[in-house]
Amino acid sequence: MLAPAGLSAKQWMLLVAIETFGDEAPTLSAAADRYGTSRQAAKQLALRLERAGFLRIAPDPDDARTLRLHLTPQHREFWDRHAGEHLEGLAALFGGVDDAPLEAAADVATALLATARAAEGRGMEGLVGPAGLEPTTPAV
Repeated sequence: MLAPAGLSAKQWMLLVAIETFGDEAPTLSAAADRYGTSRQAAKQLALRLERAGFLRIAPDPDDARTLRLHLTPQHREFWDRHAGEHLEGLAALFGGVDDAPLEAAADVATALLATARAAEGRGMEGLVGPAGLEPTTPAV
């Protein structure tokens, strides 16, 4: 489904990350954070998606230095046309996995996300390294 549209898996994942903001057009930095990549990598993906017509990159009206990512009508039309194929692909991907491991993975992901969000304001305080050891700073 992605190949005929010229989309890579990474481009698809950035589009999904952008969709999680709802009607808000996220900043490039916010979308990169949500996707879990660098701003520079997200910008390269966004530029390709813009060339393909799936999104529009525009300066923020209040701060021209900030770029916002706007999903286009072409993006919505594509997913409306291919929703069935998309769901079939996801079902095939997870079809061989029982519910219990999926539920456990979702629980772990939820816990990790909550821990990471709680630690954001504190830097790395509260997070520990391997085997419960506090992270160390390399000697200078």
